[in-house]
Amino acid sequence: MDALEASNWAVAGCLAAPHLLYAYIWFFPRSWQAIFKKRGVEAFETVAWLLKIVQALAVAYWWLLRKPAGLNLAAVPLVAWPVGLGLAAFGQWLNIGIFQAIGHAGVYYGFKLGHTIPWVDGFPFNVVSHPQYVGSVATVLGAAVLVWSQAPAGLAAIVLYWVGLYIATGFQESKLHVE
Repeated sequence: MDALEASNWAVAGCLAAPHLLYAYIWFFPRSWQAIFKKRGVEAFETVAWLLKIVQALAVAYWWLLRKPAGLNLAAVPLVAWPVGLGLAAFGQWLNIGIFQAIGHAGVYYGFKLGHTIPWVDGFPFNVVSHPQYVGSVATVLGAAVLVWSQAPAGLAAIVLYWVGLYIATGFQESKLHVE
């Protein structure tokens, strides 16, 4: 296996890692709680953030293996800026809104880890279902729009895979209520 093929597998694993963590805690909250006790939410948030950093580094590594010159921001088409930044801003608006609405314990499965989380049906839940995941997808799509004109082959597959992971996690949370 060469470095390019290995990087495909590495990026796939790194993109899936947070979603596997979410699934583990969703399906086995008691085992997570047994390890971290009253700090289960804080531990979940810390690990999730670390995995987000790993995701970003994996995608950057994947990109640089294929385009060692990197990204030329001056070459981004003019129309891509408002579309890409608009999508990313919308996504981050939803992500900030979810933290403000239900707090860190709400975002990081606190209801499964021993916390009482108030039910919220206002913003951002009145905008979209699963605002955290829709926000993350919008951010990924916004970034893809910005880099698309310079993207190496395979970026579409990565974006579709990443979006699919968010869809699967949202579906898991909507349909599968296991404790």
